[in-house]
Amino acid sequence: MAEVFTNFREKQKYKKEQFERKVLRDLSLTAIKKEIQRIFQPFFQYSLLYQQDLEDACIDMAIDAYLLGAAYSRLAYHGETLQSIKARSAQKEKNITDSLFEYWQFWCWGTEMMMESLHMCCEAYVQVWWMEGYRNGEKRYRMKLH
Repeated sequence: MAEVFTNFREKQKYKKEQFERKVLRDLSLTAIKKEIQRIFQPFFQYSLLYQQDLEDACIDMAIDAYLLGAAYSRLAYHGETLQSIKARSAQKEKNITDSLFEYWQFWCWGTEMMMESLHMCCEAYVQVWWMEGYRNGEKRYRMKLH
């Protein structure tokens, strides 16, 4: 059965959802959990009771960053450089990073220096998943799988 669209926005939303579904098939929950342990392991000792909640938030933010990177990979297909694409998505990436950091701050306590380290880890984590989504999206666009 063919989709019937009454306006451009509906079609645009439908295509975006389809692309996200396709791109998410390549995302591994196991890989996300390994990355969480690799990056955030030292901080879990400060929030032992809430480790599962923190892990769930990290998974959500990884998915958000991954989808953001995949969405921006379209620009590479049209000839933009990675540097200019990163500059374009910087604010959205920062919003994801700040959301993750604020969630950690709510459940975790520590010194100011530890919190600075935690923020840097949140930035690194979001960048890893943004880049992973970007690479996957770029590959899909090159192979015309979008």
